[in-house]
Amino acid sequence: MHRLIAHPAKPAIRAKGVQVRWSWLPGGVLLLRWRIDGASEVVLPPFAGSGRADDLWKATCLELFLDLGGGCYREFNFSPSGRWAAYDFTSYRVNAGNAEVSEHPVVSVERGSEIIAAAVRVPAQAIAGATRGALSAVVEEEGGVTSFWSSLHRKDQPDFHDPTCFVLTLPPPLAP
Repeated sequence: MHRLIAHPAKPAIRAKGVQVRWSWLPGGVLLLRWRIDGASEVVLPPFAGSGRADDLWKATCLELFLDLGGGCYREFNFSPSGRWAAYDFTSYRVNAGNAEVSEHPVVSVERGSEIIAAAVRVPAQAIAGATRGALSAVVEEEGGVTSFWSSLHRKDQPDFHDPTCFVLTLPPPLAP
């Protein structure tokens, strides 16, 4: 279980915590399970169905960053709407465009009165070669408050692309 912390420059008002658990499913699929506590005023984008979309981070969004080696990395955005995005970077914030993902991630969300739970299945091909990463979340609350959560923050303003924050070791997948 990885507990994310809100950036002190962009704190939450009612959201109390964000946690992520990752595990492997057969075939090398990575399962990420997100939990947002104190979520009574968290704004979720409306369901839009599965598919690729840009600018998901402008609303409540769950994110995964993967170090691909040599300064290259991949960013995933997972929206509670069901939409997702994947981008490749050749170095810090140098976007090389959409990541080629042959199988699409699958996002599902359940909402209770105080808890939002999300599950994201990331296909093996989409994460191949990664050994380190970072987990993060953008949480929008009613009234226009947006908080930025990550495993680690090293700058005065939120910066999920900061490679020094890719500190989580990606465990090896299960054998097929």
